[in-house]
Formats: sequence, C-alpha cells, structure tokens
Amino acid sequence: MWRPTLKIASVGYGFGSALLRACYRLNLLKRYQFDLPVVSVGNITWGGTGKTPMVEYLTRLFLDSGKVPLILARGYGNDESREMVRKLPEAQFGFGKDRFRSGRKALSEHKADVVILDDGFQHWPMKRDLDIVVVNALNPFGNGSLIPRGILREPGTHLNRADVVVLNDVNLVGRKEVESLKERILGVSPKAEVVEAFHEPLYFYRPDSGHRVYLERMQGTRITSFSGIGTPRSFQMLLTKLGLRIVRNFEFSDHHPYTEAELKEICEMKQLSDSQEIVTTEKDYYRSENLMKNVVKPLVLKVHLRFTSGEANLRNRLNQFIQNGSQAVPVGVSNG
Repeated sequence: MWRPTLKIASVGYGFGSALLRACYRLNLLKRYQFDLPVVSVGNITWGGTGKTPMVEYLTRLFLDSGKVPLILARGYGNDESREMVRKLPEAQFGFGKDRFRSGRKALSEHKADVVILDDGFQHWPMKRDLDIVVVNALNPFGNGSLIPRGILREPGTHLNRADVVVLNDVNLVGRKEVESLKERILGVSPKAEVVEAFHEPLYFYRPDSGHRVYLERMQGTRITSFSGIGTPRSFQMLLTKLGLRIVRNFEFSDHHPYTEAELKEICEMKQLSDSQEIVTTEKDYYRSENLMKNVVKPLVLKVHLRFTSGEANLRNRLNQFIQNGSQAVPVGVSNG
C-alpha cells in the first residue's frame, strides 16, 4: 500500500529539487558569495555519513595553518552544531537557515579567513569554491531511491559536482567493496579527488568526571549500547571490532531527543542483562547532557576522523584552495 505512495512522493521530491536547481542555474533566483574562500561539506544522503567529523578536521587544519574558519550551519539547536561549538572554541560560528545573512552578521563581529559551509552540497543560495562530499561506504546510496522512498537527497550522478569525495567508514567493509565504490564514483566524477577515511576510536571516557578508559581495558566487557545516529550499525560494528560484547543494544532515530523514561529503561536493561557498562556516542551524550549525567552516566567512545589514503592530495587541494582565495564580490553584495 505504501510503496506506490512513497514512489510518487519521491518523484515529487525529485521534481521539486530539480526545479529549484534550475532556478538558481538560470539566475532566476539569486546566489550570494563572500570575499573569502568558501568550502562546503555535504552529502547526497539523509544523515549518517560523517559530515561533522569532516568539518572538525578542516577546522583544525585551518587553525593549525593560522587561518580562522567561520563555520556556517543551519541552526544551533541541533546536536551537530552544539557538538562543534563545544569542540572548536577557537572557530567562529554563524547559525541560521539563511547562511549568507548569518555569515555576514558573524563577519561584522569577528574576523575570519575562510568559510566552512556545513551541510552545503544542496545549499544553492550560496556559491562556494570547493565542494567536499562525504559518502558512507557502509551504505553509500541506500536503495537508490530519493527520499522518502530511499535515503538519497539527490541522484548519485550529481556527485559530478564534487571536487573531493570522502569515502568514510572504509574499515567496516571489504576492500573489493571500497574499490567498486571508488570506480563508480570516478565514473560519474572523473575529476574528483577520492579519499578514504574511517572513525578511529581513541578511548572511552566519562564526561561528568573526565575519567578515561583505554581501549584494551574494555576488551571482553559485556555492554548495553545505545545510539540515535544516522548509521547505528556502524557504531555497533566498531564496538564489536574493539572486542566488546554487546549484550543489549538500543537504536533510536537520528537526532532522537531522549526522555528520562527511555534512559531509565536502558539502565534497567543493563541490570537485567548483567551488562558491566552502558556505552554510547559523543553525539548522543551531548544531545541530552543533563539527563545523561543524572540518569545513565554512560561511557562515551571518543573517535576522530583518520584518512587511510589520499590525505596528502586532499591537503594539497585545500592549500591551493586557500592560496587562490575566492573570486567573490564584496561581502554583502549579491551576484545573481
């Protein structure tokens, strides 16, 4: 019953998206740009690719080279934005649906050298100088359909707009699958720089006390895990690869706002299943920080983005991007 409805909805979504792109391409709608270099980090699927760690990587790279980045995100209310503010205090931020307006306001108050457009691949109102797209190797294109029938925000062929494609979570799939995915992407976008990365686990910690538990000490530990992220399977696979024994696991929708009742149920299940620890992600913990530290007190897995191939080429591309700067018109002026 639902399949025809979802198919019709996906067709409607695709038509609307194509019409919007055409309006910007034909200059029927204005596009704006800053007099700073702008790099966009985005994806072509609905959540769960690793955009936030990529933004963090770029931010630290720019800061280390003496450049202050301005990160433009849709809104401070979501967990990714709060996580970035917490982790990257030296960066500047602008929040709002109108990224150009929020960016202009931020630049009027603080100096910045480069703009990072978070979740920007489908943000047509703003021009950018470099498009980085993150693809999750574990589930790159879903069932191949546009949302809501599938997870694609636009067809996979639109990767031809990407300058850099980051294949994330390559450690969770076979080498043959990675090579096949790279071949498919390069067939669509032969000029793109394709790099490989994964979320490297560093240690577990308790945010309320800061106490760290190193990975080798957790091997064989019976745990209850929970997460509300785009690809919960990747979190479970990572815990298993670390040698943890998942006795019970709870999966919630991406960006799920936890309730006290849900967290108490997780605690009860830990007791009933004879688990030794409750484990979750940083994103989940800080999304509901007060409830987490008062009800659950979980161990949180600390990870960072690590590149396994292509990082040198990526850095060269970014250095060139910074050196060339932007050919943009002055801040506040539209180029439509």
